[in-house]
Amino acid sequence: MFTGLFFNVGVWIDKFVFWFTDNTSQYVIGPLRASVIYDLPIFLAYLSIIPGMAVFLVRMEADFAEQYDNFYNSIRNGDTLKHIKYNKRRMIYTIRQGIFEIFKVQGITVVVLLLWGREILALVGISPLYARLFYVDVVAVSMQVLLLSILNVFFYLDCRRLAFFICWLFMTSNFLLALLSLELGVSFYGYGYAVAAVLASVVGLVLLSNKLRRLEYETFMLQ
Repeated sequence: MFTGLFFNVGVWIDKFVFWFTDNTSQYVIGPLRASVIYDLPIFLAYLSIIPGMAVFLVRMEADFAEQYDNFYNSIRNGDTLKHIKYNKRRMIYTIRQGIFEIFKVQGITVVVLLLWGREILALVGISPLYARLFYVDVVAVSMQVLLLSILNVFFYLDCRRLAFFICWLFMTSNFLLALLSLELGVSFYGYGYAVAAVLASVVGLVLLSNKLRRLEYETFMLQ
């Protein structure tokens, strides 16, 4: 419950910080506020994750799920240690390929948007002054796709404490860094969200690597 709560709060917390800061927001209706300087670039940036999410669904929810079943079926059916380790290597290979594909597809998307970002903003009627923040947000949302894929593997492996920690880290760092970016000024807007996504993803990759290294040992010892 708290993993889901912290992840979704982590995604939105920087927006709330900008919405409820007088210098960066304006009144809409009732308790609702908006931040024109922050909302438009990040809205467009989120559209850029469509290619990465497509790879995520194919690689993680299809290919990885199959290799995951093969690994644990070989354990449940009393297969040889050699074959169990082979299935583990296949599963790890699928995870690495999935992450690599996300990096590749989102990397190409980021490069395209960096090259033609100003033209895209002009096409939808947004001032090119938003370009720098748009570029930062594009990188940030791409890292969020990677973070989703890492959390997905943790959930498959039933590593709920690790998933909880990663989501807590993402939420806390995004909140604190968003506040810091407000203090540092306009030039730093968006960097809080980007650094938080990178930090959570890097820590998640390290924890995932350690988990996979000991996976068959922990699987047997927890029975």
